[in-house]
Amino acid sequence: MDGFDVVYHQVLAGLSGSPILSGLVILVAFSLIQDFFLFRRLRRLVRGGDGKSLEGTIRKLSERVANLETHAVKAEAAFENVDTRLSTAVRSVSVKRFDPFQNAGGQQSFATALLDEKGAGVVISGIHARDGVRVYAKSVSKFKSERELSEEERDAIEDAKKNL
Repeated sequence: MDGFDVVYHQVLAGLSGSPILSGLVILVAFSLIQDFFLFRRLRRLVRGGDGKSLEGTIRKLSERVANLETHAVKAEAAFENVDTRLSTAVRSVSVKRFDPFQNAGGQQSFATALLDEKGAGVVISGIHARDGVRVYAKSVSKFKSERELSEEERDAIEDAKKNL
């Protein structure tokens, strides 16, 4: 122990005479303390192994992220496909029942509009009479038809438009 005391006193004597040397010793001591705490944190991080388990975990997580990104791209493409197909599907249906002849009763005749969200589709009318039923179909584009529409057919198209 006497040797250690001598070295200790020599270092203290050298430090008191040189402010630069004193500053360097303080910086080295600070760095050693910081290194010690960082080493402890690293040891806690890789506890239970030699670091390979941490690398394996990072690798597995990286693979899972890549798989999720691939899945997200495929899901986005599928949603775009569904959105495109849905815009042309029948989105609104309206049925209007009516009597085409006075005093016929029963409202057996009908006008049905089947439209997509852009107003394209068909209006189908069925006229019930004593001698039979006549069915008519008229194409619809932008909620209008090239053919002349009856009042009931126009009402069916307007109701279908409101339901969108």
